[in-house]
Amino acid sequence: MRDMQSVSCGSAVSVILLFALFSIAGCGDRSDSEGEGALEATELQPAEGTDVATELQPAEGGGEGEGGEHAEGGEGEHNEGGEHGEEGEHGEEGEHGEEGEHGEEGEESGDYIGRAESWDETRRGMRLTLSYDAERDAFVGTVENTTDATICAVRVEVHLADGPELGPTERQDVGAGESVSVELSAEGESFERWTAHPESSACSA
Repeated sequence: MRDMQSVSCGSAVSVILLFALFSIAGCGDRSDSEGEGALEATELQPAEGTDVATELQPAEGGGEGEGGEHAEGGEGEHNEGGEHGEEGEHGEEGEHGEEGEHGEEGEESGDYIGRAESWDETRRGMRLTLSYDAERDAFVGTVENTTDATICAVRVEVHLADGPELGPTERQDVGAGESVSVELSAEGESFERWTAHPESSACSA
């Protein structure tokens, strides 16, 4: 009987030990599987976050870069447009208006008349009457002031077609309603057509 009880006790202890071993093994496997799952989750999360961040950053940076380029391009174009606002250059008429700076008035008419024709034209209050005198070989006439004020430094020039310019005559101040004689020598000049014009300057104070 004692031997049988000893065997039974030994068998029971063996069974208990086997169950204990199986339990320990099961817990170990579960811990390993849970550990592996945690590791996988840990590896996946930063990887996904890194990919998203990596994809977003270049996209945002690229957008800013393109926006900056457009902004710079727009500003550059507007600045160039400002450069093209060259109104000051068109104001160069003042440089060509030298007659005003020197206070001189008078210009060529551009109309030529025949050798035997007479000139009679009024410009800026000065009436010029002139003709060619073949006997004297000179242009002879008068300049009349048709205004109510004195015209200063009046003189006359004659231009021969395909020839030289004659004059100007001596400068004279012509009072209101007055006239002065004019004579320009054409000695030695050959011409068929001619034109003339009077000139004046601003009176000194």
